[in-house]
Amino acid sequence: MEAEAWESIDVIHNTKGEPHVLQQKVTVYTAGVTEESSGYTKPTMEHRLVPLADITQ
Repeated sequence: MEAEAWESIDVIHNTKGEPHVLQQKVTVYTAGVTEESSGYTKPTMEHRLVPLADITQ
């Protein structure tokens, strides 16, 4: 099975000095052939910036 999640990569300040979190979408494999492959994440090329205040509330 696969699921998608957003992983926080870095904190970036915009031109006004407000902190934003750079996030990258990852594909999470929730079940695998072996116990080790369960929970494996694979990054995708999709990114987003989210205001830090939206994440910490």
